[in-house]
Amino acid sequence: MSDTANTQGITGMPTETQVNHAIKLTYAQVMLGSVFGASTGGMFLIGFAMGLGADDVALGLMSTIPQLFVVFQFAGAYLVESGFSRKKLTVWFSTLTPLAWFLIAAIPLFGASLGGRTSLVILISVIALVTVSNQFAGSARGSWIGDLIPAERRGRFFGYSAMFGGIIGAAFAIAEGKFLDVIKDYGLGAFTALFFFGTLFGLAAALLHIPQPDCPLPKSEEKPSYGDVIRKTFRNRPFVTLAIVHAITALSGVAGPFWNAYLLRDVGIGYFGVGILNCIGAVSAVVCAPLWGKAVSKFGCRPIMIIGLFILVPASSFWMLVGPKDVAAAYMWVPWGNLLGGVGGSALGVAISTMVYKASYPEGRSIQFAMYSVFVTLIGAPSPLIGGWLVSRLSSAGYNIDLRLTFILWSFCMAAAGIVALGLKESDSASPRHLVFDRFPSWVGARFAATVSAPLGLLEGVLGKLGKYGGGLMGGDRNEDAGTTEERRDDDRAGKG
Repeated sequence: MSDTANTQGITGMPTETQVNHAIKLTYAQVMLGSVFGASTGGMFLIGFAMGLGADDVALGLMSTIPQLFVVFQFAGAYLVESGFSRKKLTVWFSTLTPLAWFLIAAIPLFGASLGGRTSLVILISVIALVTVSNQFAGSARGSWIGDLIPAERRGRFFGYSAMFGGIIGAAFAIAEGKFLDVIKDYGLGAFTALFFFGTLFGLAAALLHIPQPDCPLPKSEEKPSYGDVIRKTFRNRPFVTLAIVHAITALSGVAGPFWNAYLLRDVGIGYFGVGILNCIGAVSAVVCAPLWGKAVSKFGCRPIMIIGLFILVPASSFWMLVGPKDVAAAYMWVPWGNLLGGVGGSALGVAISTMVYKASYPEGRSIQFAMYSVFVTLIGAPSPLIGGWLVSRLSSAGYNIDLRLTFILWSFCMAAAGIVALGLKESDSASPRHLVFDRFPSWVGARFAATVSAPLGLLEGVLGKLGKYGGGLMGGDRNEDAGTTEERRDDDRAGKG
């Protein structure tokens, strides 16, 4: 299936120079957005919620309820298809997201008068507002990117985006984790400073949409109606299969908020330590993302997606070796699980991000994306709540159960998604089996050889010089032997010549 837009009759398409400039600005946005995400999400959001008194069920609710507002993406798609500027919609709603975080940052300032339960309600409500805003921005930006970035460059684009975002996100998560550990005596007020700091970067990322060129919607001789796009999407088998695979991976949200909660609360590691452990996954994703992007462009999305899913399956097994309060075991085993998570997660992310454009039609793409996102999100939305309820219920019943149960369920979801992905169709892709056993060994080997050849050559030169001058210091016999060896090499070269 081709995802090349039908540009007949379209005017105002951006030039190649504008596209290149937009890609650079997008990379900058990714890095700024990573600072925003690292400062306001992940372990910090979980820690903030637990500081407000959230238990396992409340943590699940905090992750589940906002996802239900994904249905607003249909409204965003309607605005896009009605002719509203995708650029303006993106700027407006992406700016609203960091502004809403100012409300969350202000909660500790009024915490004494609000109370823990009310503060949690406000937190979940504002996150829901952020989710609504993201649906409008996502519909517009996703469709806009599909027409702005050429199809042949998308795999590399998403690979480098993941790399740049991962580097910045990991670095700031570690630094900010240390910051929180140092000022933890300030209680929830420490989070206020952190959230305000991150929000500034979120605003900067949103404003970088302004200098990027807008794109007109792809046109066809007859513009399909909303209903026609929906019916056509249901008949698009590769797109539907991809949505099912993605929905099964979304079920892994059963463990979503609990990875960091387990380390922070049950194991007892500080924010800096959790940041270090999470950094391992982020760094492995950063290193692998550009390679996965190139692999997607060369071998196709389907095999990389399948390989990534089956790399992820054993990742949670390392967490089973880490019991509550066992800090030493956490530092020993969690890095290996996070390493697999980073490698497999980057493969899965790059492959899905590219495949969703490849499998969709240019006309009505925002509607297709809305259908896709709503389906995937609503399937996975109850998972965190189910995970928190299940652990609490079994623990109350007397079973020796902790949050690691959700990690096992996470692996089952990845395995199920990998099996379903085997049925995904992509005409120009390679076989996963062929890649794993034939192409990857030589492909990785060649790149590894190229990587180490330069330092080995330098080392050989240094050792040669040390041997030459060291012989003179250690004695004439060694120098004579060295000279004899050089003469033999000269003779050998002469003979070959």
